Amino acid sequence: MNEISFNIKLFAFSNLGCVDSITKNLTYIEDLIYYVPNTFTPDGNQYNETFKPIFISGFNPLNYKLQIYNRWGELIFESNDSSIGWDGSYGANQTNYAPEGTYVWKINFKTLRNDKNVQEVGSINLIR
Repeated sequence: MNEISFNIKLFAFSNLGCVDSITKNLTYIEDLIYYVPNTFTPDGNQYNETFKPIFISGFNPLNYKLQIYNRWGELIFESNDSSIGWDGSYGANQTNYAPEGTYVWKINFKTLRNDKNVQEVGSINLIR
């Protein structure tokens, strides 16, 4: 878990010159922050070539799965690595190019804060 602890010390001074202090250990746990784009353009111009959710913090990368489905519900792409996105290809060796259109994505992951399973579903537009 990505916990960060800080020792915070408060000093209090009175008008008569008395000094007192207290120390408290505060623990900070990263919030879940991520973004899922709704369109990508795998057209060979080096920009926006792959679809992948962007995780900033709060998720466990060891418990991650991305799946892409076509409009008939067939699984055409799957990745268990959050750094690998879909490039618009499919097939046995990912050698076929998917046509322009809307595809369904499903992401499964666990949060760091409480090890909760999260499943998100949405759509992605592929434009060539």
